[in-house]
Amino acid sequence: MSPMTTFTSRRGEVPCGDSDLYAFLTDMRNFRSVLPEDTVTDWEATEDRCSFRTDGAGRVTVSLSEAMPHSEITYDAESFLTGKVKVRVSLEFISGMRSAVRIDAGLNMNPLLRMLVGDSAGKYLETLMDLIETYDGYEKVRGCNQSP
Repeated sequence: MSPMTTFTSRRGEVPCGDSDLYAFLTDMRNFRSVLPEDTVTDWEATEDRCSFRTDGAGRVTVSLSEAMPHSEITYDAESFLTGKVKVRVSLEFISGMRSAVRIDAGLNMNPLLRMLVGDSAGKYLETLMDLIETYDGYEKVRGCNQSP
């Protein structure tokens, strides 16, 4: 088995409390609203698992692996392109209306794949953090941890 290579994003800040963000991120059905509309087809989701098709990676399956309330969420993702990927989202309380987010992605890559991927995984995480920080749906996320 190839060694695990971990890529870590920069720390980003979002206009949303950690408990709301945690509640939003641990319900996989919410992910449809954050994925770019024109890049995803064949969407299916339950509370702890989702799968979809993208042009770039084919079918992608993501499932909730571990969740430590309000601080850390781990997902197992898999696609034809990447194989199995472990993604960890770390949340940090700043204030009731602000949180910090950091993402780690661990991939099992053989030396050839590591050479091909190069720093594109790091660039992808930077783009992902930009998307997270500029996401315009945080008003939908706030209040997520309130029961109806």
